[in-house]
Amino acid sequence: MDISQFRVKVKETIEQYNLIQSGDLVVVGVSGGPDSLALLHVLKTLRPELSCELHVAHLDHSFRGKQAEEEARWVKELATHWGLPVTIAKKDVPALAREKGLSPQEAGHLARYEFLSGLLKQLGAQKIALGHQADDQAETVLMHLFTGSGLEGLRGIVPVHGPIIRPLLYVTREEIEEYCRAHALEPRRDPSNEKDIYLRNKIRNRLMPWLLENINPNLITTLNKTAQILWAEEEYLEYVTKKKAKEYLAHEGDYEKLSLRRWEEIPLALQRRLIRHAYSFRGAAQGLYFQHVEDIRELAQRGQVGKLLHLPGKIIVEKTYDFLLFYKEGAKKQQKTLGSYPLKIPGRTHIPETNQYIVAAIEREKPQNPGNTVVYLPWPGQPLTYVARARRPGDRFSPKGLAGSKKLKDYFIEKKIPRGERDQILLVASEKEVLWIPGRAVSNKLNSGESERYLVLQILDAKDMTVKIKRV
Repeated sequence: MDISQFRVKVKETIEQYNLIQSGDLVVVGVSGGPDSLALLHVLKTLRPELSCELHVAHLDHSFRGKQAEEEARWVKELATHWGLPVTIAKKDVPALAREKGLSPQEAGHLARYEFLSGLLKQLGAQKIALGHQADDQAETVLMHLFTGSGLEGLRGIVPVHGPIIRPLLYVTREEIEEYCRAHALEPRRDPSNEKDIYLRNKIRNRLMPWLLENINPNLITTLNKTAQILWAEEEYLEYVTKKKAKEYLAHEGDYEKLSLRRWEEIPLALQRRLIRHAYSFRGAAQGLYFQHVEDIRELAQRGQVGKLLHLPGKIIVEKTYDFLLFYKEGAKKQQKTLGSYPLKIPGRTHIPETNQYIVAAIEREKPQNPGNTVVYLPWPGQPLTYVARARRPGDRFSPKGLAGSKKLKDYFIEKKIPRGERDQILLVASEKEVLWIPGRAVSNKLNSGESERYLVLQILDAKDMTVKIKRV
């Protein structure tokens, strides 16, 4: 390749994906290897045209002792020689890996991300430029294919993700090496890249050369084109998913609620994406494997109400009548347990768990429009004992239209009230049975009968407490 074309390709990538805007301060991650060294050099030459500023960043991972320390010094001297500001840092990545239970590669990735993100914020910079290139992209696509991945993984590395940009993504490793030779750049090479101890190294050092020689000499270009196609497909499907999520997903306190309304009508691919979308609000989407998603689909379609699934990240999915609930372990324990509060008649009784009041008044006229929030019964002229509380074993209820009574549990099941919500429902009960479920239902023993005076009960939120209490 004509070396001048290298610069053109990088600039075209920057312009096509709007990677750098005029006035941007770009943090350039420089390990000292050929990719990051070529990246820094080409951005330095493009700086006048792009009207941007550069800041060099290097992190010593504490893996290779004096050799790594020498590389850090070299990067600092190079940046200074080129007139660029530089930040050098050191992190004990082996200790981080042990602490977090991560592989060395995962810990190194985490350490780099935290270092570069912190520097971005500290400097007030707009972008972080990394040296990923076309061979990295091809290796990533193959690695995700072999280990199992959906479109999100097979799209590979994207040229821009938040503040992270990759201007070299469409030039090859061979082109980078040629660029370094042409400009007398002498990169520092990490010998661990030659060891086949990681999957990526095995693909790079053993599989790719064989595939290029025996299957497709243009494999790198082919896999990069495939990644670009799948990236566009993934973006479109994510757009559709977010649009559908507005209809099917709701945030409610510590819960993510996925509606099961007409669930069977949703295409399979969209079902899976909605599940991952719901999970991502409570955990990390990449922690959810294919079988987890299929288990959740099975729960949605045929699972028993009340059944729980335990997922990675200590996330629980619970089946209710109309929803799947996604929440962290322990979230339900934080719900307040309703106490038991004898009603003051006449008077007002505060229910602290719901911050509501039940107001009891003795009236000479019954309410004009009694319902689920205002009820009445003939006043017998003698004290009545009513209690506001949660449900208890053996509770019975006489809903409108039923001559006798039934178990409160059966009534809740008929009304498809989720099991996890039943203990949070406020009841008003006599010694014998539940008479009123405020805001929901009234016993057939209320709102009927004639009398000279009536006991009127009303439930109000604390902010609506403007009712005057009448006394006998």
